[in-house]
Amino acid sequence: MENAVDEAAPSPSFEEALPPEFGRFLAGAFDLHVHGQPDLAESAQNRGSDIGVARLARSYGIRGWVLKSHLWPTMDRARAAQDALGDDFRVIGSITLNPQVGGVEPTIVEWAADHGAGVVFFPTWGARADVDRWGYISTLLEKQTPGFRSYAESHAITVAVDGELTSAAEDAVRAAVSREMLVATGHLGLEESLAVARLCHQLGRPAMITHPLHFTDDARELQPFIDLGGLLEFSSAPLINPTSHHSVRDFAEAIRVVGPENVVLSSDVFSRWVPPEPESLRTLTEQLHFLGFSAEELRTMLVVNPHRLLRLPVPELA
Repeated sequence: MENAVDEAAPSPSFEEALPPEFGRFLAGAFDLHVHGQPDLAESAQNRGSDIGVARLARSYGIRGWVLKSHLWPTMDRARAAQDALGDDFRVIGSITLNPQVGGVEPTIVEWAADHGAGVVFFPTWGARADVDRWGYISTLLEKQTPGFRSYAESHAITVAVDGELTSAAEDAVRAAVSREMLVATGHLGLEESLAVARLCHQLGRPAMITHPLHFTDDARELQPFIDLGGLLEFSSAPLINPTSHHSVRDFAEAIRVVGPENVVLSSDVFSRWVPPEPESLRTLTEQLHFLGFSAEELRTMLVVNPHRLLRLPVPELA
């Protein structure tokens, strides 16, 4: 009889396993760095569907997010998710200017904008700086695609020389800003990222500096980005990756140096060993709170600054 009762019992939801008020810091949050399913390959089933995970995020109080891919534009899938989710969760598509989509070219940026992209990421695995360091994404792509290393090395993109943007990179930034798109630096090196941030500042639109600790462990070296109005993105992905050399304390110390008012928090996870995006972001947020960041500081990094970058109205406190 006991077995019959067990078989008839409904499957527990993910939320039932979470602590009380699990979304206490995430109400109104906007995640600027979410990888959909699939990202690198259909065979790499790292999480549930875009729509399913977004519905879970909604239960955390998250207001919306930007879908990103290292390989393909996400505007169409963002539109499909938006149609399914309704108006109470915003999904924004993006393009990453890696070699397989044509690289850093203003016309590509304009086409992406015409198809609804709200964010343009500069090259990730396609950046010369990332090829030289052979990051996590390159390692994964090399495992699944035998010719990837030679392709990446022969197509690696440099967007600045001696601190000056190439003409194509400058035109791409100008195209993005003219179309009201947020510019993110991807996996560019510090000097290249600084050149992008400088032009964005001149054009009156702050840049998002992605993974600022990829190329330095000294947060004081990030001050020039702050002087240019850029916002620094700290995501949960590097902390969960088993090959990472960073801890959440490293992030906390860096955020203290640069100031929460200059930071956005995001998820950026898509590996099998991580929880879904909203839970990954919640974990990072709770850890930072444990390390001394106030609810107001967390709201600045999760709600206020992402909306500021997207030029969206900041939701009021409940």
